[in-house]
Amino acid sequence: MSRYLLIWILLAGMLVGSVSGKNQDQVDLGSYQWKNRLLILFAPSEKDLSYQSLKEQLQRRTQEVQTRDLLAFHVFETGDGRLAQLPLNKGQVLFLRKQFSIKPGQRMAILIGKDGEVKLRRELPVDLSEIFSVIDAMPMRQQEMREWAK
Repeated sequence: MSRYLLIWILLAGMLVGSVSGKNQDQVDLGSYQWKNRLLILFAPSEKDLSYQSLKEQLQRRTQEVQTRDLLAFHVFETGDGRLAQLPLNKGQVLFLRKQFSIKPGQRMAILIGKDGEVKLRRELPVDLSEIFSVIDAMPMRQQEMREWAK
């Protein structure tokens, strides 16, 4: 458990630096490249049922999320957005919505690989098992699993 706590503390420090950069209305997704896979969830609000379903799956399967180096952005039209537990301001929310061409009312899950490329773009609802399958088929993830098995 202490290993996961140390990893979480290190990630939290990196997240603060990349979310709160010089331009407060941008999010530097490039700062996660080669370190993390990103799951960006877009929904009208945090109360959206299709969003809630995926959020609950993420909460139930936290160890599997961590072993895949997966970080989740939660981006809403109304209410506060966040990266993990760190808040995103309105400008950052608008920046992400524009960057990924998310229309008002649209519910979307976007998976970005460690290489910075979009690997999955799917309307919500989507099952976390499908997202994990996409991740587990990635060559870099295959290599990670082989290294863990040694």
